Amino acid sequence: MTDDIDDVLDNDPFAEEEATDQQERDSNTQSESEGTGEQADTIPEESVPSSSVEPGEGEVGHVLASEEIRVTRSEYNVNAFVTTGQRDEVRVGDYVQIPYPDGSDELFAVVDGLRYEPYTELDDKSDTHNQISKHRQLDESEFVLVAELEPIAVVRDNDDGLERGIVNRIPKPNTPVSLSREDEYLRTGLNIPHEGIFAGYLSVGGDVMKIDGEEFPYYITNPGIDPQTGEEEDGEPAIFRHTLVAGSTGAGKTHYTKNLLRQYVDGKRYPVDVGQDEDDQRSRLGVVVFDPENEYWQMRDDSNDLTDEDRRKLRQQEIEYDGVDDLEVFIPEVDNTRPPQTGESQSLTIPFSVVKREPRLLMPFEQGSDITRGAIRSCIEAYFACFDEENNRWPTRGVESPRYDDFVEFIDEHDHSESQLREANEIGDGTWSAVRRRVIKREYFDVFDTGINPFTEITDQLFREGRVSVIPTSHLRGEREYLVVLSILAYIIENKIDDFEVDHAVKRTPLLVAVDEAHNYFSSPDNIREAYIVGRAREAVKQGRKDQLGLMMITQNPEDIDGDILKQTNTNVFLHLREEVVEDVASVPRGYKRDIPKFGKGQAVIKAPDVEAVEVKGLPDCLTRHDN
Repeated sequence: MTDDIDDVLDNDPFAEEEATDQQERDSNTQSESEGTGEQADTIPEESVPSSSVEPGEGEVGHVLASEEIRVTRSEYNVNAFVTTGQRDEVRVGDYVQIPYPDGSDELFAVVDGLRYEPYTELDDKSDTHNQISKHRQLDESEFVLVAELEPIAVVRDNDDGLERGIVNRIPKPNTPVSLSREDEYLRTGLNIPHEGIFAGYLSVGGDVMKIDGEEFPYYITNPGIDPQTGEEEDGEPAIFRHTLVAGSTGAGKTHYTKNLLRQYVDGKRYPVDVGQDEDDQRSRLGVVVFDPENEYWQMRDDSNDLTDEDRRKLRQQEIEYDGVDDLEVFIPEVDNTRPPQTGESQSLTIPFSVVKREPRLLMPFEQGSDITRGAIRSCIEAYFACFDEENNRWPTRGVESPRYDDFVEFIDEHDHSESQLREANEIGDGTWSAVRRRVIKREYFDVFDTGINPFTEITDQLFREGRVSVIPTSHLRGEREYLVVLSILAYIIENKIDDFEVDHAVKRTPLLVAVDEAHNYFSSPDNIREAYIVGRAREAVKQGRKDQLGLMMITQNPEDIDGDILKQTNTNVFLHLREEVVEDVASVPRGYKRDIPKFGKGQAVIKAPDVEAVEVKGLPDCLTRHDN
């Protein structure tokens, strides 16, 4: 038996077999050509580019003709043979290009999979193979490496440069396949803009892709007003088409988000429609950050980690870095809490007056009955009517403006069956008890009217163009936090999407509202107040460009975000997430579902508007101060 195995080992059948097969193919080709006669002249063969014996620059192999090549509107089957010397150069996620015979078009594709195939029938499912493997380690060259390609686009080189089109042509057999390693070609094939908001470096398998020795910057489109010409740039800013940044704890979510937000604070101006009777104004972006972990106020300080060489490199790539000059911290003043340490700051308070416009802020309970909800609304309307100039129905109050404690006194004054309020609105004893139980709560006393700085009176500071306003809520918990955040969110949304009696500081300032732990505020609603906020948010995200309002949701639980809001969120950034979370989020790009649970810190997938989903690697250092 040993002698038989040695005979097999001493003979290399592969090279000899390949040569024999080639001779047979050449002989068959010649016979067919001679036998077809006139037919060969009427149906000429179309020549295709040949794969070099020695691969050219970037060339890794050729399109396989021994398997079906298929291109349809819904699916593809394009495979490439990878030459032995190039096997270590090709990885899943690499981008390749395949020329068409006419010389002007190329197929742009991504390596979607790699597989080894046995070179001969002698594969590892035979006893002979088992005996051989005991005596000699098999060489990798005894197998064929096949790259499974997913076509992305057809790229055409014309007089105006590169142009991108849909895949409507099939690559020819034996055409050479080359790694795509040119900046212009990659940007065209993936539809990545040449400038905009820097969001990381294009990467493959966690390794940053380099073009001519330099990292390949990935930008999110962000047209505004051209600073040189003053003209409005073409396109729609992704900022107003909303953003999701999702990642598990420890995935680098806050680090990444700070770097992303820092790029939005660059002085760019945007056109703002202020009405038919006035000229459009041009304003810088205002950023409002709801900060539950007391981290974002650090963005006003320079980075602790960047070296002089880092800063030089960032300047070359036009990446904004170091602290934000115009950043203000506004700490919600709430009774029975201790404000966080943030350095320089000012307080803001939640005035009870915001409830006039939206009574459902006082309804953090399940749907309940229409009678109870109507009764609460009637009480609120009656109380605020006391402050109307034309009020002739209710006694005037002993305070200059509406206050929650005075509202409670108003309710107490009507706590009897002969009450004019109760009679006018037919509120019975049972309903009245339900009203009192729901509107008189300890947390309302703690939140409403607790200081001298109502946020509705400082909106020119809170929503100022070019400013980053950070609202830390780390000192708040439960119902107090929800009431503070939802009151301010409701004010922003109402004044953005409404057109009557609006706050111009909100209406006329392009705003990006970043909400950390966003799943707490934009989940599928469980109560009346949440239903109101989520409902208005759904309206806001549908018309973000019109109203110059962008929503950035930062969360470790993207599966809890309301589905209708997620559908309108066009820029999605996924850092490391648990497998079960990935499966529950429809917007995760199909090709990355298995990769995201294995991502390292700062590794992410981005799907931006009108751009192919790609993997990126965030900067290793935070561009501003980041202590965590």
